[in-house]
Amino acid sequence: MNSGRVNAQFWEGKRVLVTGHTGFKGSWLTFWLTNMGANVLGYALPPQTTPSLFEVMGLKEVCQHIEGDIRNKDQLKEAISSFKPEIIFHMAAQALVLTSYDNPTLTYETNVIGTLNLFEAVRGLTSLKTLINITTDKVYDNKEWSWGYRELDALGGYDPYSSSKACSEILTSSYRRSFFKDENVRILTCRA
Repeated sequence: MNSGRVNAQFWEGKRVLVTGHTGFKGSWLTFWLTNMGANVLGYALPPQTTPSLFEVMGLKEVCQHIEGDIRNKDQLKEAISSFKPEIIFHMAAQALVLTSYDNPTLTYETNVIGTLNLFEAVRGLTSLKTLINITTDKVYDNKEWSWGYRELDALGGYDPYSSSKACSEILTSSYRRSFFKDENVRILTCRA
């Protein structure tokens, strides 16, 4: 059996929430998941460009689409409670280093408090099996090395974007150990 068939069988009918589904990476993930047969709910701000990959791919027609701000904890919790996802890919973020210098408050509110809002919204959610917080390679304390960073290297970041995503990593670890340690829910981060 080829791996494509195995993936399609796994994803067929799964309820998957993708935060940040209107962004570049979120659009590709939504496209892939829907083509694998997943039932996708996307929760994100409106696309940032015109045209956007989200619009060009026609993703509004193939997934459930909620335009919402990850900082709005009540709207986010209502969407999650109604949809009852089994799997969550958290990609909603203020993802630009230059914007983080111009608006550090927005950056921390989105990347840290938005992630906190998500974790609070899923506490006690019995349908949830896996939550994946997608961060960045910028989470590491930049030593200006000529080699790549390893997962065990120190988190850090001197710009607001990098440090906010390192905070998101620490928050994920804290919630995994504090609130999900005895539950059958996998919570992890992936550094894009």
